[in-house]
Amino acid sequence: MVLAGKKGLSSQNYFTIYLFLSLCLELYGHYKIYVQEFDFAYLFNYYSIFLIIFFNRYYARIFPQKLKIFFLYVLIAILAYVALFVKFYSENYENTLGILVCFYFIINALVWFYIRLKNFDEIKIFNDPHFWVSCGLLFWSIFFIFRSIPMFFLQDNDPGFLQILKTMQYCVNIIMYGMFYIALKNFENSGK
Repeated sequence: MVLAGKKGLSSQNYFTIYLFLSLCLELYGHYKIYVQEFDFAYLFNYYSIFLIIFFNRYYARIFPQKLKIFFLYVLIAILAYVALFVKFYSENYENTLGILVCFYFIINALVWFYIRLKNFDEIKIFNDPHFWVSCGLLFWSIFFIFRSIPMFFLQDNDPGFLQILKTMQYCVNIIMYGMFYIALKNFENSGK
């Protein structure tokens, strides 16, 4: 938020909006858990839709024109699928929506890596803030898929291991946000 205040929201590709909404949702969720009210899972459905739209916009600013159009069609297809087949308005979190978000993140991150490695420039990849954002999204998405696909099976057959995976998800979240912090420092230094 400090960087956005100094250089404007576009200086870090509007990343502050994503971080601010994520922080608000996390704090609200922890508050609801603290007061023993567990009626907030539906918010993550809307948050998942926001993530798909936000990161479509995020990568559209850095992808070449052909890919912008391709990913716009992908976005429309995903949103149509969600509207028709996913009960995003239900009271519970829709696991299908989380998996869609993960696959969308993975595709965007891998395409970004391909473009970045194909089009060599003078900036070191570690100094590119999009590298850290893409790494964070890729890391988080792969682990989330690993945890969420067998979740119901593990809940019935090995709840102890499922609890370990939930705890590991917190660590993965911290690592992802650490990568996002490095991205923000690189946004500040590079002016991208």
